[in-house]
Amino acid sequence: MTEIKLIRIDFRLMHGQVVTNWIKQVSADSILIVDDKLAADKFLAQVFLMAAPPGVKVAIRPIEKAVAAFKKDVFKDKKLLILFKSVENAKKAFDLGFPMKALQVGGLGNGTNKVMISNELSLSEQEAEMLEAMQNEGVAVTLQVTPKDPAFTLHDALKEVRGK
Repeated sequence: MTEIKLIRIDFRLMHGQVVTNWIKQVSADSILIVDDKLAADKFLAQVFLMAAPPGVKVAIRPIEKAVAAFKKDVFKDKKLLILFKSVENAKKAFDLGFPMKALQVGGLGNGTNKVMISNELSLSEQEAEMLEAMQNEGVAVTLQVTPKDPAFTLHDALKEVRGK
């Protein structure tokens, strides 16, 4: 049976913090990157596969194929760290039946329509609404950049985004 150790949204996907901190923090032995664009870009996908740390398997799947793989228990006996590039991608996977009890938001990038939640985390109203909808359906949503940083609840982040 697949053991999901962490589901994380990070616009950079697999980068130094993920490779060096989060894999160790959650004791994952495999990374699943769920992203339609990356799965379609064979060259860039190969770069991500080669960047895996020793002993850690990396798989890259488009959203619909990742959901289907979980329904078929393709990742059985794996301890997975699952990465999404955006809130939109995580929400789409969840709506298609991806098993998600908890979701960590790490980095979403900056933008003119985003509110800073902390020094390194920003969130738009649209992202907040999607995360809130997922939380209302039973997903525990937290926001945290690194294991050393404090975790924010979605409730606290929503207060910042909505100015309440």
